[in-house]
Amino acid sequence: MNRPINVCHLLPTAGVGGAEKFVLSLCRSHDPMRIKVVVGVLLSDDIVSRKIASEGFECVIFGMKNGFDVFRALKLTLFLRKRKIDIVNIHGQNPLGIFCSILACPPVIVNTDHGTTLGSPVKRKNRVVFTNRFLLPFVDHSIAISKGMEKSLLIREKIDKKKITLVYNGIDVDAIKNTLIDIRKLKITLKIPPTLPVIGTVGRLAPEKQYPVLLECLAFLKNQGRIFIALIIGEGPLRPLLEAQIDQMGLRDCVRLLGLRSDVYQLMKLIDIFTLASGGEAFSITLLEAMASAKPVVAFDVEGINEAVVNEATGFLIPPGDTVGFSKKLADLIDSPELRTQMGQYGFQRVEKKFNITEKMKDLEAIYDKLLQNKATDCR
Repeated sequence: MNRPINVCHLLPTAGVGGAEKFVLSLCRSHDPMRIKVVVGVLLSDDIVSRKIASEGFECVIFGMKNGFDVFRALKLTLFLRKRKIDIVNIHGQNPLGIFCSILACPPVIVNTDHGTTLGSPVKRKNRVVFTNRFLLPFVDHSIAISKGMEKSLLIREKIDKKKITLVYNGIDVDAIKNTLIDIRKLKITLKIPPTLPVIGTVGRLAPEKQYPVLLECLAFLKNQGRIFIALIIGEGPLRPLLEAQIDQMGLRDCVRLLGLRSDVYQLMKLIDIFTLASGGEAFSITLLEAMASAKPVVAFDVEGINEAVVNEATGFLIPPGDTVGFSKKLADLIDSPELRTQMGQYGFQRVEKKFNITEKMKDLEAIYDKLLQNKATDCR
């Protein structure tokens, strides 16, 4: 091919989620001499789509309504045809994006599923599973972002193993490492005493993240006499419930719900311990960001987390449901700055070596090249 490959990354939404942040990283990492990228968003404009556009990448918002929006689905299909897209990479849990891509008939369709795995406490709806089983045979290849997702695509979606490749999510390690921050000033802004250890977590306030469980662990810590500040960064439907639980447990003085923030990288540098109480993840971007910020991790030993965290090396993995064990490991890290530093440094080294977006981009582009070559051979 004597021109750049036209790649469209197709997202269902553009809020601050793992799939959206990953697509932003891909846009930044594509070699523009090899790949011309455009991002399509099925629903409405949001934080990540505006960020993509502000950095000079084309981002098209289709403004679909919930459900099957026939007019805008046709608009997306025609867009993919008119723009002569070579590869559509569909991200997220996105059956409508798959359907429109099939209708558009680009040379290559790739599906990167960032949704729920078999091990997740929140199960994929049966109608979505049925739709995926019907549509995915028409997709050229599926990217599994974790071994848990690979297993789910094989068993739940019934995809041929030959059509799945494991490519972990990646992050821009250098961007995080080079983020500048005045920790003292930020602590003053957030009214955090300078010597208190800070526990932090980032994610949508949704049931699968198990924030009530995290609050139970924090209450246990407080009752054991530990003094700390916990920052919960994110927004979502559980906020009223969590506000009430914080008051009920007497945690108002030590737990802060910060909502959505544009300075997550800076806040990662501020915290001392990163924690994730989720009952299952496809593969957590925020977990990688914390490790790239050299922070030790305390999390449950579940899919999508135990592929990133090395137990007793980059942090601690606790058996699911063991809130006392979870709390005790948080206490161990609060009590030992040396252990925090040691685990944080090992976590940084692991992310830099295994989950750097530069290397993930090479893996993904190799898949693109192979699929296009196969298509060219088939057409001869």
